Amino acid sequence: MSQPTRRHVLAMLPAVAAMTARPGLAAGSPAPNGFLIRDVRIFDGRRVIEHGSVLVAGGHILAAGHLPLLDHLKVYDGRGRTVLPGLIDSHVHTYPEGRADALRFGVTTELDMFNNPDLIPAARAQRRTTAKTTTADLWCAGNGITVPGGHPFAPDWPLPRVEPDTDIERFVADRVAEGSDYIKFVSEPGRPGQPLPTLTARQVEQVIAAAHHHGLRAVGHAERRGVYLQAAEAGADGLVHVFADAEATADDVRAIKRSGVFVMPTFSVIDSGVGATELLEDERVADWLSPHQQYFLSLIPNPPRPEYLRVATANVRKLHAAGVPILAGSDAPIRANANGVSMLMEVTHLVRAGLSPTDALTAATAGPAHHFGLTDRGRITPGRRADLVLVDGDPTTDITALRAIHTIWKNGHVVDRTPPKDDE
Repeated sequence: MSQPTRRHVLAMLPAVAAMTARPGLAAGSPAPNGFLIRDVRIFDGRRVIEHGSVLVAGGHILAAGHLPLLDHLKVYDGRGRTVLPGLIDSHVHTYPEGRADALRFGVTTELDMFNNPDLIPAARAQRRTTAKTTTADLWCAGNGITVPGGHPFAPDWPLPRVEPDTDIERFVADRVAEGSDYIKFVSEPGRPGQPLPTLTARQVEQVIAAAHHHGLRAVGHAERRGVYLQAAEAGADGLVHVFADAEATADDVRAIKRSGVFVMPTFSVIDSGVGATELLEDERVADWLSPHQQYFLSLIPNPPRPEYLRVATANVRKLHAAGVPILAGSDAPIRANANGVSMLMEVTHLVRAGLSPTDALTAATAGPAHHFGLTDRGRITPGRRADLVLVDGDPTTDITALRAIHTIWKNGHVVDRTPPKDDE
């Protein structure tokens, strides 16, 4: 690629200022909050640039690569470090403190997979700006689509549910009217001896068709092999777990690949506390945890079910080898995982399941940005949001280096990583 000259970069600064202008900013003046991350390894969401710099102005990335040193800009020393896009957790059920915890661990965007739709208006307003914020940006499914007595059991808000005679098209249209960014459906028949009511196969097909009619993605909760394959073949865009009740056969893998679906394994919610224990014992992590994160990480399931992690790992290994897109999502704060910090473990699980470190990082950055249509983030390329994470070391070869966070920027603003106290 051709490298920008000093004159070329300086010439672009007024354009960025105009693009991100605020009241009171003089026309043509340099964009505010400009800085350069110098002499750093760059993981741009897809590929590695072993040595370069990243130029930020006005809350956006202006240039990345081999750049000239510019006068009058704050410079961050990147020697021995790696800069990568802010992480995107593709599966959470968040809350205000959780979004703050997420940001302090480099998760600059959360995709909520079932929550009160009252969250949506403020979330949409925040993600339209490049103002300084203390919380991760949020996309949200709002009310997921499930049945009376089905999963989830007792959310703390009134939840409409699908009855046998419900008009599915109308039901989905109501979720669209509530502001859902994508449609989440639940296909959860329970375990042997513990059956749950759930959507019928026909209702799943109708939900997916209705979501697509409204131009939205349809993503499904499915954890059992039978309903998993059923949802994939019905045209779901994504499946927000991986099944762990049986190892996938070659035919299963071919069917999932053929469907075009993406998969979020959510290892952190099925690893029986393996990840929580590892994070709590890692000195690069433990001192930065909030009381909320410490509490949620302490909720180790009893009894543990290590076979779930073993089977899920085997299935992800097979799916990844077949070319099925894998996205990183934690399902925080369910079962011994916490917003933000558990993504550091989620990508570690992905590597242990056969993804390369760069593939795992893509699964937490450019991958979800692509599959959810988040065109302003997930890459370090000109024009994208300056959501950035600088870490000591090289997570493109050692994924655990992602835990050694040096600096986080959200919208080009440095994030204060100081954890809150118990009474905050």
